[in-house]
Amino acid sequence: MMNDRERNRAYRRAIEATVRPGDLVLDIGTGAGVTALMAARAGGHVVTCESNPHTAFLADRVIRANGYGGRITLIPASSTELVVGRDLPGPPDVVTAEIFDCGLIGESALRALDHAHRELISATTRLVPRGGRLWAQLVESESLHGLNQVGEVEGFDLSPFNAASTRGYFPGRVDRHPHTVLAPAFRLLDFDFGEPPAPRTRHLTVPVTADGTAHALVMWFELDLGGGIRVSNHSAGSGHWEQAVQTFPAPVAVRAGTAVRLTARHDLDALSLGLEAVRP
Repeated sequence: MMNDRERNRAYRRAIEATVRPGDLVLDIGTGAGVTALMAARAGGHVVTCESNPHTAFLADRVIRANGYGGRITLIPASSTELVVGRDLPGPPDVVTAEIFDCGLIGESALRALDHAHRELISATTRLVPRGGRLWAQLVESESLHGLNQVGEVEGFDLSPFNAASTRGYFPGRVDRHPHTVLAPAFRLLDFDFGEPPAPRTRHLTVPVTADGTAHALVMWFELDLGGGIRVSNHSAGSGHWEQAVQTFPAPVAVRAGTAVRLTARHDLDALSLGLEAVRP
């Protein structure tokens, strides 16, 4: 992740375009400290946080080794534990965050942003990133399905073990698995990080363009970092993120010219998906 040049370059350009000299910057989930260092180099006074104590210890060493110990305050805690007036002198001018997993919201990104809107930031706070979009595509792939579901093995029925299958999405390099695209890519969900996040349910009808069996939904995101700067985990990219794969416990047979009905629900912590064929 730290060697992901595409991600690093995009965040550097966005932070340099957003942070002004003297700005108070809140960096959420610092990891190795890269985004905090970028914000400090751009002229900001940075308060950054990291919930993993070992990671926070190493990030502090990185920050000091690069000579920014006087411009960056690192707090070994989750951003949801921060308090304005105690940990921050006031609402930050800028918030930076790189707390996104392969499906965008699985690392409690919405939970952190919800708390930030309620307790930390003001109406004039500038965010990097500004928002995100989740794309999806229906595929046939026994290989992807087999990453999360099991049936007969050497003449034995192992399907009861599917009770332990992952219910949500999981990361996977889709281009490493044989698969057939059953429908064009479509926009699944849009997120405006400048607004407080809220649970949503969305119903979509997806036209099918090829005969086959819908084994999985493959998802990827686009992050809007501002100023036309974007970063994505599409399979054609070179970044460190894998794609998000949601397998269906009961694959759905589909035919070209028909459609499937997809229900997408998310709260502040997780995304759930349901799929059914639309009868002609």
